[in-house]
Amino acid sequence: MSADGMIWSAEAALERAVLHALREDSRVQAHLGMPARIYDDETSEPIFPYAELERHVVEDRGAALKAGQAHTLTFSVRSRDGGRAAAKEVLGALRAASEAMGVTLADQRIVLVQPVYCDVMRAPDLRSFRGVLRLRIITEEAA
Repeated sequence: MSADGMIWSAEAALERAVLHALREDSRVQAHLGMPARIYDDETSEPIFPYAELERHVVEDRGAALKAGQAHTLTFSVRSRDGGRAAAKEVLGALRAASEAMGVTLADQRIVLVQPVYCDVMRAPDLRSFRGVLRLRIITEEAA
């Protein structure tokens, strides 16, 4: 497998593991239902509130003679009821769950999980709110 193929495979494995961990977190389920409504574009008509993985950027970040990647995952939260405060509560639950998640991967070791950006704004429809959570996850090849 080419180096590019390994990166995309690692990216997909990390996405699956993070989505699973966030969906299973009780704090997240308290706001987004059970199973938690965290999508990766699986539905065209989601029920509010919900979260969606919008973007996943991968950069090579090898160190100490090991291959590694810096992953930046951007989640969007959409909320209609409860105003800005409700969107912030969902973001808070996602952030806490991300900081506590114990994700294990077959060929990678997670070095760091760090929320790096969080914000809530009114959506263009003026009825709903959009929250953004950006996570930085550093991985390296498992020894």
